[in-house]
Amino acid sequence: MGRFLLAVGLFLAMLAVGLTIYQRERQAQQKPGPAVAQAVAAPVPALRGKPVPNFELTNLQGAKVHPSDFKDKVLLVNFWATWCSPCIVEIPWFIEFQQKYGPKGLQVVGISMDDTGLKDVVPFVKKHNMSYTILMGDEKVAEQFGGILGLPTTFLVDRDGKFYQMHRGLVSRERVEEELLALLGKPASGEAVAGGEPSAPPEENLFESAKKK
Repeated sequence: MGRFLLAVGLFLAMLAVGLTIYQRERQAQQKPGPAVAQAVAAPVPALRGKPVPNFELTNLQGAKVHPSDFKDKVLLVNFWATWCSPCIVEIPWFIEFQQKYGPKGLQVVGISMDDTGLKDVVPFVKKHNMSYTILMGDEKVAEQFGGILGLPTTFLVDRDGKFYQMHRGLVSRERVEEELLALLGKPASGEAVAGGEPSAPPEENLFESAKKK
């Protein structure tokens, strides 16, 4: 009889311990800690706020293009290649972005990293109806942008010619569009704000300095 009562007591004690552990685990799942919140938050890239490099590239017609040509524009700068499968997925998005948000100040710029040059890029652009600006890239411009580790790599630039975001690899259309809308809603530094005074003059950036030269 004594052994039976002892066994029952041990069983009840183990059951109580098990219920306590279960309740604690359930509470932890319902209330995520700081580590979970940090993982969900969107990272801020180290290059945010830094000026775009003062590159010089040629377009498909052979004309020279500089950052100053896009003054006061929000830029989506996409490093791509004709052989890059994820790049092809993005092309219809960028065509739509240019058509939809171009009147609001967006300029999509595709920088081709094809080694074979115009002979492959020109027919590819025509085939895919790429209506936005296409420039021919090289290793120099890749280094100016901090090194392109893979394709596609996309940079978002604000109206003052400063980096806002960078994406390595394929990301969702919705995420890129959300970031573009945030930038398009902000005026360039120095522009008058409705109902108020013009903002303070911005620091000199390469969009301005390139044009002065």
